Amino acid sequence: MANNNDEPTSAPQPDRWYDIRLGSSFKDNSTTKFCTLRYEFKPASIDKSQPGSLYKNKENRVTVEFHNNQPGKSNVSFEGSSEDYKDNDAVLFFDGETFRLERLHRAVKRLRHVRLPGEHAAASNMTPAPPAGTTTDSRSPPLGKISKAQALNKTVMHPVPVSTNIK
Repeated sequence: MANNNDEPTSAPQPDRWYDIRLGSSFKDNSTTKFCTLRYEFKPASIDKSQPGSLYKNKENRVTVEFHNNQPGKSNVSFEGSSEDYKDNDAVLFFDGETFRLERLHRAVKRLRHVRLPGEHAAASNMTPAPPAGTTTDSRSPPLGKISKAQALNKTVMHPVPVSTNIK
C-alpha cells in the first residue's frame, strides 16, 4: 500500500479470478451504511488531511462541511438533498487482492458550495451551468444564502464523519 488511505497501488490484473465477498452492509440488522456524494463544484480550499462532517435533517436536506486549508478561513460547506437507493444498488471495493461488495443506502445529490456573505467567489466562474433543458432544485438556497431555519436545523443534526479522500 503506497498511501495512508489503505488504497491499493494497482488495479485488478487482467485474466485473473478474484474472490468477491459480501460486506457487513448485506447482513441482517447491520448498522453499516454507505452513501454516495455528488458535488456540483469542489473548491481547492478543502483540507483533505482532515475529516469532514455530514448533517441530514428530517426533510432529507444535507449539509457537508470540510475544514478549510487556508488558516483563519471558515469551513467549506455544501448543501444538497438525499434520497434512498434501491435494494440492488451497491459499490465494489478492491483491496489489492479481493473485492468486497457493499450495499448503497443513500445518495446525496446536487451538493452546492455555499459561500458566506463577503466571501470572494473567484472560483465561481468555474462552476458549470446546468445542462440545457434541466431544472434546478427550487428548495436549495442560492449560493451564499442560508435561511435562519436551515441554520437552526444544523444544531439539532448529528454529525457523521465523511472521508476527505475526494476526487
